[in-house]
Amino acid sequence: MTDLPTAEQPASPPAPRRVLGVRAIAWLEIVLFFAVVLSVDFLLLDGDRFWDVRPHPFWLIVILLAVQYGANASLVAALAATLALTVGNLPPPELGADVFEYWAGVGLRPALWVGVGQILGQMRDRELAERARLQTRIATLEHQNHLIAQGFEELKRTKSALEARIARQFRTVITTYRAAQSMDVTDGARLSRGLDQLIQSVLSPQKYSLWTLGPDGFELERTVGWKDTDSYERRLELAHPMVQHLLAREPALCAARPTDERKLMGQGLLAGALTDLDTGEIVGMLKIEETAFLDFNLYTLENFNVICSWIAAARIRARRWEQLQADRVTGANDLLMTAEVSERIYALLAQLGRRKGFSSSQLIVRPHDPDGLAPEQHSILALALGEAARTTFRATDLAFEREAEDAEYAILLPGTPLDDAEFLAGKLRDAIAQHLPASVPIDAVLIEARPIEETATPPIAGASS
Repeated sequence: MTDLPTAEQPASPPAPRRVLGVRAIAWLEIVLFFAVVLSVDFLLLDGDRFWDVRPHPFWLIVILLAVQYGANASLVAALAATLALTVGNLPPPELGADVFEYWAGVGLRPALWVGVGQILGQMRDRELAERARLQTRIATLEHQNHLIAQGFEELKRTKSALEARIARQFRTVITTYRAAQSMDVTDGARLSRGLDQLIQSVLSPQKYSLWTLGPDGFELERTVGWKDTDSYERRLELAHPMVQHLLAREPALCAARPTDERKLMGQGLLAGALTDLDTGEIVGMLKIEETAFLDFNLYTLENFNVICSWIAAARIRARRWEQLQADRVTGANDLLMTAEVSERIYALLAQLGRRKGFSSSQLIVRPHDPDGLAPEQHSILALALGEAARTTFRATDLAFEREAEDAEYAILLPGTPLDDAEFLAGKLRDAIAQHLPASVPIDAVLIEARPIEETATPPIAGASS
């Protein structure tokens, strides 16, 4: 869980400068006040420092500092007023006056200044303390509000990032599913496209390469993202440490491990053998040369191992399918024989014809415009031809796929001269027309009779004529 962001406590304003616990500005106000008042007294008045004035002007500075700066400033003002009033300015005692009564009269005003100043000052101090406490509380609350707002924004960003990550993972799952579907094929070109889509969706590499295993090591099959300036090797001999490691069926090499990095020798970040989990057969290698920093982690290594096994299984399955298809006698619709079988039968029939002195012919069936027919129309034509050959011709007449990509077919007519074959061409056209739907008109089909010698393969080496 991500911790909420923290922020520094907002800086409080600098504390005012103090001298002996009293603000410096209070000292300045006291000095200025007594300088002005005493100057007026000495220059314009009697110079007795307002001894007989009621109320005394010094009350002004005492009360002002008490209500403005508190008890300490008021005490200083009262002491300054006392000194300013009494130092060198005490009136002589009257004859016969009581001493205690004299000093009580002298000290009454200073005592009142101190007492009243302290009362007002303490009230001001309490008010200032309460205000400071409230300011601290407000600052704390503002700081907390700032943290809450910042945490809310961080949660919003985290929420948006999680939503984007979930959406990206969902798209990755869909892409991986589609890539897996595209890999479940037997055609080599479609399988290659499916492999690229699978690698890109799961691993997101910037540069990678696929290799095949040969007798001398790994041979480069295909690269993605490579540039002409890259110095990656195009062939890895058996003596290469990477090849020896992978052929020993060791785990995939990862540049994050120092021992593996020495074996990779700067040739990539990840390298793994394409190994079939069932048989242990190694069919090649997948190597990632460059990827984003955030995509190079433990999960990437685990996914990389799965992808290597997946690719190996798909390639082995496609190879076995090709071997099975090469051994098939009939094509996909089970009505026409494959072109591979037709080559062997043509050669055998040509040799028999030369030995026994009989001629054979064939009917070539193809559309006028192969590119003008959709794939399903090609399949319809093949089915119609197979049905027509089965119901119209002899059991010895064989129908073959001649050129699968161009939808070209042939019907072998053993022991049939070319003239008879041309007659059978019209008969075949009528039979095909009965099995074709309206979407494939018979006029789009071309049927041509040819002698077998034109397309027969050379005789088998060593055969006697």
